[in-house]
Amino acid sequence: MHKKGIYISSIIPDTSCGAHIAIHRHFVQRNDFDIAVVSYQANTSETSVKFVIPMSKIRKKAQNSRFSKLIWNFHYLWSWFYLPKSVLEYAKKFEPDFVFTVPDNIHSGFALQLSKQLNIPLVVDFQDLFPYSQFIKPYMEPYGWVREFLMKKFRLLNHTADLAFYTSEGMQNFFGGHKNGHVLYPIGDANISNITSEIVNNRFTIAYAGNCYGAYGRMLLQFAKLIKNHDELHLKIFPVGKGWSDEDIQEMKEAGIYQSFMPFEALKKELAAADAFLTVMSFEELEKPFVSTSFTTKWLDYAPYGKPIFVWGPNYSSAYIFAKKYHCGITISTDSAKDLLDVCQKTARDPDTSKVFSENAYKVSQSVLFANNIHEVLKSNINSL
Repeated sequence: MHKKGIYISSIIPDTSCGAHIAIHRHFVQRNDFDIAVVSYQANTSETSVKFVIPMSKIRKKAQNSRFSKLIWNFHYLWSWFYLPKSVLEYAKKFEPDFVFTVPDNIHSGFALQLSKQLNIPLVVDFQDLFPYSQFIKPYMEPYGWVREFLMKKFRLLNHTADLAFYTSEGMQNFFGGHKNGHVLYPIGDANISNITSEIVNNRFTIAYAGNCYGAYGRMLLQFAKLIKNHDELHLKIFPVGKGWSDEDIQEMKEAGIYQSFMPFEALKKELAAADAFLTVMSFEELEKPFVSTSFTTKWLDYAPYGKPIFVWGPNYSSAYIFAKKYHCGITISTDSAKDLLDVCQKTARDPDTSKVFSENAYKVSQSVLFANNIHEVLKSNINSL
């Protein structure tokens, strides 16, 4: 008989983007737990059991007004001191064995309160430091003092949890560890090996799939402008989110760089056709805590294809450290799109280097990042509670 868990977070198990897909692979693609998703966004969950937390009409209206940022910040505070009655009633009927949360700015206070009221274990999966995230809309950004409040609460979650998962060694170090803490890399797709593509590239094609706004969007635009008319290299960006101007998007569409958003299943053939991949992490000082702890899901998406992976980010970023540790990525640690371009061109002209990093990327996908091994970390530790 499977353990039953209440899952509370805005990182919904669906197939929309990296973090969501990773949770989907644990709790939807695999049938080791009976999970009920409880969230304001639960309607998009692909679990069969879910509960959308009700929101009053007054609050919905206020969130779309000029007071929107104030309302959101009030909620970030309020959610740690008040548990909606409907959530508690639903959870009691479901009778869970544990509460699981990916800490965010919105739901994690509910998860902590619920685990206490039901007197059941709390499982915390630290995937990102959301209070520091630059990937949220401006009206949802926490005020400075609210950000610090949330970070104190994240540390409380780490201290209180019965089981803690960390998306990287950097995240584990940030929180100082836990008596029952484990590194849990995001889980990749277990069904990639047989993917083929009929797409033919005339130039050495580098694929990027992911966030295209904020600091990442600015970095990608710099690189796109440099590579646009290159004779040997081509860039394909499959964006999540829009951070470029309409003029820049149109220019890069015409250059064949800016593609349409693709669901992951459709994206597989494009990734299979690429000659190399790109992942980026911000050099901006404000994002240092975020990039030093967050583990980019690009590793999971890219590595199984056995192609070179270009890692453009500071030497303190988790992506850079992982690439160096396992010799599985070609690193560019300067904030220079020109340096990235030069390294890409050099690699395209050097089949021996390309082969080494292709093989190492594939090796890491079959060992450290092997999907079944990662899931076993989650499964065995939850079942041991």
